[in-house]
Amino acid sequence: MMPVDFAPNRVPPLERACNFRDFGGYDTSDGRRVRWGRLYRSGSLTQLSDPDRSAIGSLGILAICDLRRLDERSRHPDPEFGPGVTHLFWDEPAEVSPLRGQTFAQSVGAAEARAAMIAMYAQMPVTLVTRLRGMFAGLLKGPGTPMILHCMVGKDRTGFAAALLLSALDVPHNVIVEDYVLTNQAVDLRAQLLGAEQAGLGIAVSAEPILALPREAQDAVLAADADYLGAGFAALEAEYGSVNAYLSAVIGVDDDARRQLARALLED
Repeated sequence: MMPVDFAPNRVPPLERACNFRDFGGYDTSDGRRVRWGRLYRSGSLTQLSDPDRSAIGSLGILAICDLRRLDERSRHPDPEFGPGVTHLFWDEPAEVSPLRGQTFAQSVGAAEARAAMIAMYAQMPVTLVTRLRGMFAGLLKGPGTPMILHCMVGKDRTGFAAALLLSALDVPHNVIVEDYVLTNQAVDLRAQLLGAEQAGLGIAVSAEPILALPREAQDAVLAADADYLGAGFAALEAEYGSVNAYLSAVIGVDDDARRQLARALLED
């Protein structure tokens, strides 16, 4: 099996991207492989340079699946990539984040922040249902791929959605986790949030309360921790018995739909 690392075609050479990478190239349990150049994951696309937008435009993108809240999209709108690109997004009540429920006082430590992240991921099988259904519908019914899947920094909502999609394609769970934790190498999220050297998102503390946390708590929030993703999968398995049962009962992706995804996204 190909090692989960930065293969030459996994991370395009972009100037101002936030966690942009191809999440193809992974072997499935039956020996097939996810096609390169079909599935991309990213953080915000707002800050991309003109050359970045041209480079992404050359990828033949058909759909941008935006998992962000309305307020995030309003502050940081996606750029246009041409008339042939469909933007998928959903206006629904904001997900209830344990982090946003905290006071963000200086007394909040790493343990409390990490527990909040685990609780947030455990809620994702419920809080992201509409967006997950929309993502799979975009893949199954059109516009199809190549697709960019993104949220604000490309770690949490994007991480869970990408993991669920790879699971539907029968990529082994340990490989899915390794793809998820690649965020820790792919991007300096603190620099992105603070807008270091004018290359990041430049989000003010008032807009992103985690930046008011002490450094050790920030580290816990900004990490791509395997236990976080594990909490989301454990929650859906506890309720439905398996990922495939959850996909079928809640997301509307049954065995036939997974076979359709495999035909479109896996190499022969």
